[in-house]
Amino acid sequence: MNSKIISGKTIRTTLLGLAVLSLAALPALAAGAVGETAPGFKLKGVDGKTYSLADVKGKTVVLEWVNPNCPFSDRHAREKTMSELHKQYGDVVWLGINSTNPEHRDFLKPAEHAAWNQKNGVNYPVLYDETGAVGHAYEAKTTPHMFIVDKDGKIAYSGAIDDDPPGRKAKAERANYVAGGLTAERAGKSPDPSATKPYGCSVKY
Repeated sequence: MNSKIISGKTIRTTLLGLAVLSLAALPALAAGAVGETAPGFKLKGVDGKTYSLADVKGKTVVLEWVNPNCPFSDRHAREKTMSELHKQYGDVVWLGINSTNPEHRDFLKPAEHAAWNQKNGVNYPVLYDETGAVGHAYEAKTTPHMFIVDKDGKIAYSGAIDDDPPGRKAKAERANYVAGGLTAERAGKSPDPSATKPYGCSVKY
C-alpha cells in the first residue's frame, strides 16, 4: 500500500517537473517584437524636459534610435529623412532616443547634441537613454533603428527606415518603410512589412 502511495507521488512529481521543463523550454517573446506592448519609459531630453511614453497614450508614436556620430544617423539627418516625415505626419509623435554610453567617445553632451539637432533641422525631441535600459528593452540594434507604436500601445513596426542602406538611391526612389507603416496606420491597417532588418551603426551601449 505504501509503495503504491509513494509510486503515485513520484509519478505526479515527475509529471510536474516535466511540465515545468516544457514551459522553460518555450522561447521567450522579445520585448521589442511586433505585436507586443511597447515597453514604457521616462527619459530626459536634450532640451532638459522629461518625456514619457505614458504621456502620449492613445497616439501613434515613432521611436528613432539615433547617434549623431554614426554616419548613417548623420546622413539621414542631413538629408532630412526623419524631419520631413515628422512634418508630413504631423499627428504622429516622433521621439529620437540616444542610448550611447556616456563613457563612449560617440557620446555628446546636451549642448553639443542640441547644436547638431539645430544644424540638421531635427525639430523633434531627442531623449537620453544613458543606461541603455530602454534600448535593451526594445532590443534596438542600430542607429537608426525605427519602431512604430500604434494607438493601442503595441509595436506595429520594427526595423530599417528604408531599403537603401548605402544611400545610393534618390530619396524618391527609396521604399520608406516608416512612411508606408504610418500611412497604413492612418487607414486602420497594419504596416506591411511589419518588420525589416535594421541597418546602421551598432548602438553604443
